[in-house]
Amino acid sequence: MNPTDIHSLLQRYQRGECTPEEIRVVDQWYDLLNHEQVPPELTPAEQAEVRAAMWQRIEGQTLQAEDLSPPVRPLRPWYGRVGRWAAAAALAAAVGVGAQQLLTRPAAPAPVATAQASRWQLYTNATTQPHTIRLADGTTVRVAPGGQLKYPGRFAAQHRTVYLQGEAFFEVAHDKAHPFRVYTRQVVTTVLGTSFRVQAPLSEAPVVVQVRTGRVRVQPLPGGSAAPVPAGLVLLPNQQAVYSPQRHALARELVAEPQQVAAQSFVFDDRPVTEVLAALEKAYGVTIEYDAAALAGCTVTLHLPDASLYDKLDVLCKTLGASYQQADARILFRSPGCAAR
Repeated sequence: MNPTDIHSLLQRYQRGECTPEEIRVVDQWYDLLNHEQVPPELTPAEQAEVRAAMWQRIEGQTLQAEDLSPPVRPLRPWYGRVGRWAAAAALAAAVGVGAQQLLTRPAAPAPVATAQASRWQLYTNATTQPHTIRLADGTTVRVAPGGQLKYPGRFAAQHRTVYLQGEAFFEVAHDKAHPFRVYTRQVVTTVLGTSFRVQAPLSEAPVVVQVRTGRVRVQPLPGGSAAPVPAGLVLLPNQQAVYSPQRHALARELVAEPQQVAAQSFVFDDRPVTEVLAALEKAYGVTIEYDAAALAGCTVTLHLPDASLYDKLDVLCKTLGASYQQADARILFRSPGCAAR
């Protein structure tokens, strides 16, 4: 089969116009690619085109993107299996260099890139500076150097979905009726309107999702192994989810430097310690657990520094002879109480 015939076949495959025999040929090509075998009749560029054709066809089914692509016929039964759907979703975020050359042309860097009313765009930040992409709904995505973002010129009717490799910071335009989804090779992050960072390395290093404002849900995608998929997590401001692909484990933590999310005075004149802890909870949106009985009657006079949450906790602990530790995005505050002072 010559390159022109292959290209024509893949275009008809995307439109759902293939005969059963032609569908079988493309499916067989994809099966070989998925098992890291090279179909002998395909060049590297044509292999990338097979991946792109498969992805676009599945996108039309899974995201109901009738406004992005022509109607397609129902997929064959084996696409209903969890592993293949997961591979297809991951494939969308892992199209190789060949697909980049096929689907995009290099563009000169600019402070803000605006999505045009076309089909799917693929941007790779080959510069040394972060680059901002403005999506059709008003969402902005600040793509870190080396990052890659795939996004539509217009979003589908039901969902706003993009695909990411590398690192990017998202400020999502609020739209309760249309959840915003970020797919990486390992996890999918779903939000309504918020700001958060996703770090999705191509290696087997952990995937990290950090929330600055709002709420997001992080759900691992099914992989090729038989290991069970961890349950998803809902993250609040100053929390992060860390997914380890090697251990198939998803954990919730506080970010390294929690940011203040609410105005709060940190001047306390002979005030209960529990009031100080409540002020820290409100200011940083964190949960601080402590023994209320041990702290009953304890008061402090403090002017906490204009510094980080942990610096403020350090001052309070030094004053009380207390200590603290983190557990599942909570702070466990331990004090011997006032009687021991």
